[in-house]
Amino acid sequence: VNLIIPKDDRSGSASDAGVPQFIDFTMTDRLDMQTPVRGGLRWLDHEANLRFGKPFVKCAEADRNAILDDIAYPLRAASAFTQGAAFFTSMRDLVATGFYTSRMGIQDVGYMGNQPNNWDGCPAECLDHLGLKA
Repeated sequence: VNLIIPKDDRSGSASDAGVPQFIDFTMTDRLDMQTPVRGGLRWLDHEANLRFGKPFVKCAEADRNAILDDIAYPLRAASAFTQGAAFFTSMRDLVATGFYTSRMGIQDVGYMGNQPNNWDGCPAECLDHLGLKA
């Protein structure tokens, strides 16, 4: 998750925001997602073993990024990476959802919630355009 949303100068990483726990909860809540996610994680390990002789999590960050670069853009991914690209798209969606619905993610985008405002009704020029009177 931190390869998708790393820590930067504005906010913490996906892990800092609790995204792994969000994904764990989602997997227990959405049984239909368990098999695709497990399959995607296996795909990552298989690809890492082919390229680097070790599971994905034991690869150097540059090696992990090389694999992710091949699957991060589904429309540009080679046909050999179709399954990996589908998995990455789902995982990126999960990570982004988890992050941007967390307190940290909400602060990161500067969302302030619903704010009261003053509305004095439709402006006179709009009413005139519609042939209505104020």
